[in-house]
Amino acid sequence: MNLKKLFMFLFILNTVSFIFVAVMVNKYQKATLELENAYQMQYNSLLLAQELRQSSDDLTRMARTYVITGNDMFKKQFKTVLDIRNGVLPRPKRYKGIFWDFYTLEDIEPLLDGEKVSLRELMKRANFSKKELDLLIQSQKESDSLTSLEHKAMNAIKGIFQDEKGEYTIKEKPDFKLARELMHSDRYHEAKIRIMQPLDKFYKAFESRTKAEVDKSRLEVKELEFSVNVIVLFSIIIFLLSSFIVLFRIVYPIDLLRILMLKLSSNDMDVELDKSKYQDEVADMIGAVKVFKDNTQKLIASESELKRAIGNAQSANKAKSIFLARMSHELRTPLNAILGFSNLLSKSKNINSNEKDNLQTIRKSANYLLNIINEILELSKIEAGKIEIVPKAIDFYETIKEIEALFLFRSKAKGLKFNIKYDDNLPKYITLDEQRLKQILINLLSNALKFTKKGEINLYIYESMNKLFFEVSDMGIGIKQEDLKKIFKPFEQIKQEDYNKNGTGLGLSITSELVSLMGGTIYAKSQEGVGSKFYFSVDYKNTTKDLIKIIKDKNLIVGIKNKEFTKTVLVVDDIIENRKLLVELLHYYGIKTYEARDGLEALDIYKKENIDLIFMDILMPKLDGIEVIKRIRIKDNKIPIVVVSANVFNEDKKNAFDNGANDFMTKPIEEGELLLMLEKHIDANLKYEENNEESKQLDYKSISKENLEKLIEACKNMDNKVILELLNKEQLSKELTEDIKTRIDEFRYHEIIELCKDSKNI
Repeated sequence: MNLKKLFMFLFILNTVSFIFVAVMVNKYQKATLELENAYQMQYNSLLLAQELRQSSDDLTRMARTYVITGNDMFKKQFKTVLDIRNGVLPRPKRYKGIFWDFYTLEDIEPLLDGEKVSLRELMKRANFSKKELDLLIQSQKESDSLTSLEHKAMNAIKGIFQDEKGEYTIKEKPDFKLARELMHSDRYHEAKIRIMQPLDKFYKAFESRTKAEVDKSRLEVKELEFSVNVIVLFSIIIFLLSSFIVLFRIVYPIDLLRILMLKLSSNDMDVELDKSKYQDEVADMIGAVKVFKDNTQKLIASESELKRAIGNAQSANKAKSIFLARMSHELRTPLNAILGFSNLLSKSKNINSNEKDNLQTIRKSANYLLNIINEILELSKIEAGKIEIVPKAIDFYETIKEIEALFLFRSKAKGLKFNIKYDDNLPKYITLDEQRLKQILINLLSNALKFTKKGEINLYIYESMNKLFFEVSDMGIGIKQEDLKKIFKPFEQIKQEDYNKNGTGLGLSITSELVSLMGGTIYAKSQEGVGSKFYFSVDYKNTTKDLIKIIKDKNLIVGIKNKEFTKTVLVVDDIIENRKLLVELLHYYGIKTYEARDGLEALDIYKKENIDLIFMDILMPKLDGIEVIKRIRIKDNKIPIVVVSANVFNEDKKNAFDNGANDFMTKPIEEGELLLMLEKHIDANLKYEENNEESKQLDYKSISKENLEKLIEACKNMDNKVILELLNKEQLSKELTEDIKTRIDEFRYHEIIELCKDSKNI
């Protein structure tokens, strides 16, 4: 029998035995109660018979005492006894044989505090048999007859006698002799005997009946006691038997399994598993443990292989990180020179517009290559879990305006409409990572712009449940349903003819990961030939205006006001192109410089010269940049040191700051960022674009009003051909012409329009 059936059988057997025990105990209790009731009835019945006899004796005693003493108290007590027996007066609660013995003195009144009920009624309530009740009633009648004789004696001592009708109406001289004779006459004693004869018969009949009932109840109780003992004993045997079965069939096997499992968990495979001893669920469990043992042995056997595989994977991952870091460093170094020197060349007044266009092409190509490097590194950081979301307080409406300004004219350049809509309840001041949000929106909107030839691009923003929701929709080529499943995977690109395929295929993959890191989700819907919609959400928190930090836009910096200020900067880099670029930029702004090719040379110059600021490379021969910073910081904690490195990982930045660097710049160097460092560390007074508007407006006033209006219209239509023709017609300064061309290249048509309007007060 398997354990389940065995357990059910034992459960039913024990339950039935317990039910039998409960039933028999209940019957035993009832029988015991019946026996107690029989004894109680016997006792109460005897009390009633005793009361009848006692009341007769009390009446006799009170009548005789009255006849002898003439005391009216005994006559009164005589009448009270009769009234209690007949139910005229209340019956005392403790009306026992000795009750009246406490009231033989005068001025002591008996306490009648019970129920008004006659003795005959009490006899009827006692459930006597008819024969027993008739005997008691006969005895009471004889007692009532005796009281007439007692009344006659008590009236004789008062001189009151009966007339012919038997009524006490004749008054004569009291006759004490007659009274005593009546109370002690043979007639009186005969009457007493007539009272006691029915009582004697009652006692015999009652004793016989109650004895039979008591004996019957006793016999039933004894029989039930035996039955209860037998059933309890049987139940105990069943319980013990069940316990032994559970112990040997369940507890011991499970304990054995526990010991075996403990050994297996400690990789002790020297255990014997024999399930042939059992033919139930325990055998199945032992079989399962045996399978576990076999699997564990296989697992242990393959553990060394797994460790080797993990080691190989870790080595491969480390190699990938080293490769990416080296690739980034090796590509950023030449890009630093390409972008830096092309920027310096563009500042020259000796190059023509064609050469400027060629430089712009070089810069665009270099920036495109830099963007590819950044995307690959970004994905690598996300996969390694090293990317961080840095929330900060922002003016969300200003962020929306920046996105609008960026894509409005780019959309018009392609003949597309660009619309931004948002709900009125959109929060203005919020906390989130603005840089990452812009990165997400720019990526999605750039894709929409890239794959849309006509129609419009829409951005809808709304808020719900402490989340910001964004919908980017377009009327482009759409995406096939099978492609929707893979567009968020790395290196996946939509393959469509007549569309620019430039890119790494990482944009949407990075976007998806960034959305997830910002506490949101992203998904797409699309219909081929109709357009696409991208939906995403991000978490945010409300904030206040006073927590927003105003950050200067490095793209608006146009130079330094105080070029005459005397500061000395040490440039440390082992690559001559990198040193030369920094030196040329600093010289352009009138700053004195020293150059060092390695760490030892840098320390030597630092000790000899009065240096105000150090730009320090990290990877150098002889002595690296980190060690140089450590040695300088031993004696000097004041001089600002800015690390300039092609290593862009967070751990590189943290290492630099932990060892005493004040700031960190990544290669390729941006001129605006360099100027911000000069402002921060050597008090350079920067000149921003908005501070130079007045001079530019003066130059715009040199354009005729008619051509200003044409220029405004051409900018509205983003017609570069018409704009260049207007510039050729007007004899404009070279600076103004270059300024307009630069704004056109950067899609800043709105700025040209505003400057034209301000110049002629249009």
